[in-house]
Amino acid sequence: METKQKCMKKTRVLLLILVSVPIFLILLFLGLNFVKQWQDPLYNPGEKDFAVLDTAVITKIFLADKKGNQVLLERGSNGLWTLNKKYEAHKDVIQEVMYTLFNMTVRSPVPLSMRDNVIREMAAHAVKVEIYARVYAIDLFGINLFPYEKRIRTFYVGYSTKDQTGSFFLMEGSENPYILHIPGFMGFINSRFSPFERDWRSHKVFEAQLADIKKVEVFYPDFKENSFTIVQQNHCFEVRSVDGQVLPNIDTVTVIAFLNQFVDVRFESIIDDASPAKLDSIKQLIPFCKISLEKNDGQKQSIDLIRIKAPEGSTNIEGKPIEYDPEYLWGVLPSGEVVMTQYFVFGPLMKKFDEFKIKKLNLKEVKFN
Repeated sequence: METKQKCMKKTRVLLLILVSVPIFLILLFLGLNFVKQWQDPLYNPGEKDFAVLDTAVITKIFLADKKGNQVLLERGSNGLWTLNKKYEAHKDVIQEVMYTLFNMTVRSPVPLSMRDNVIREMAAHAVKVEIYARVYAIDLFGINLFPYEKRIRTFYVGYSTKDQTGSFFLMEGSENPYILHIPGFMGFINSRFSPFERDWRSHKVFEAQLADIKKVEVFYPDFKENSFTIVQQNHCFEVRSVDGQVLPNIDTVTVIAFLNQFVDVRFESIIDDASPAKLDSIKQLIPFCKISLEKNDGQKQSIDLIRIKAPEGSTNIEGKPIEYDPEYLWGVLPSGEVVMTQYFVFGPLMKKFDEFKIKKLNLKEVKFN
């Protein structure tokens, strides 16, 4: 009996050890993880660690000013960024702000003599910036478990310094503002944290690879005979006139070269400084050219192009009078927004029906040596 009791006692001790050791290891692991996160500037930046040294984990950026202007940038699962849940964000501008977040550093604290004025000015006019990232509840020794989104930075961006080489920043909860810059960059960085939607909008009108294009229509309301539609099916092309006439012998090289122009077509700027009456008057004008594209997946893209009247007395480089601006056109997007476009960009898209005909070689004009 005594031997049996000793055996049971040893068993209990062994079970206690087997249960206690894993619990101890888990608590130790969580403790080390907590200490690591507490010391990691990604989680606890302090009052002057504004930079984000791993921009790949950033999932969302929110910017707002005191006048109600707001911008919400979100990274999708496909890596593309959206703006205010309705537009595609400008890829180049996103790359620029990521570069800024990674490289911006503290040049110096704000001098004590300027501190109160800077804080007062920032309280009235600064842009609030919130940075969110994908982090892990457990992140230790290469083990990442339980991902979630966390706000890792909240700071305020003020105006630029008098020498235009730095900008005033203040971390939320801190009383000490700092002057930040990018080493080697001559300029200020506060403009890269704009709260205005227009500064983050993608300017793309058309974006389609040749193989993805189902149909392109170019229509001239005042010159219908120049209008055409190109249909692609199984890598075969058909060119039709506005009345449905099919061009019998097409110049395939010209067709392919034309469709390849739609890979990346952008407008120059959004016209948002004109009065509503002015914008309405522009949209009521008859377009010079209407261009639309349909992809194989059903996605549609389009723009209406409107010629801009040149100032009275305008002439071209030859001194001849001109009626319309030779460089710019207004564009009206499907959203109803009015944008500025360039002939340099959209001119190659404004072809005519006859331009896709095979050009016959006139042997009389060929000279043989």
